[in-house]
Amino acid sequence: MDNPSTERTPPIIAAEIKMITSQTKKILLASAIEIGCRLQEAKELLKHGEWLNWLKESVNYSKSTAENLMRLYAEYGSKLPASSDDSSNSQLVGNLTYTQALLLLGLPEEEREEFVVQHDIGSMTKHELQQALKDRDQANQAKDQVKAPSRPVNPEN
Repeated sequence: MDNPSTERTPPIIAAEIKMITSQTKKILLASAIEIGCRLQEAKELLKHGEWLNWLKESVNYSKSTAENLMRLYAEYGSKLPASSDDSSNSQLVGNLTYTQALLLLGLPEEEREEFVVQHDIGSMTKHELQQALKDRDQANQAKDQVKAPSRPVNPEN
């Protein structure tokens, strides 16, 4: 009496797991950005010298964690996808994981979207992304060296 259309199979279960994993990653990044917003707000309200104590006693965050969260908010907060927003910036942020978003902060904003598209970030591991960013930096350094005018060698020096 089993209805074949509702039969549970390993491929169906795998697809469900992948969908849940993707949704969880999006929720984690959105939540991290929201926490960064609130941390920034609290920091602005606190008197000078109270910030680190407040972090430790009130939310139990390290300074570096708080700074990362606030950087995520500053960089991606206005680009969080809204239900009716399908702009490329919104889609870019909506498809990143927390770790990917942090790593991509090292890129200038104007280069980020192109880098994500060129490198299929969604299928990369953290280490692959780190390597791609390192390769990009090395390629840029090589380009800069080629563009730099060579200085004549003075044999008297």
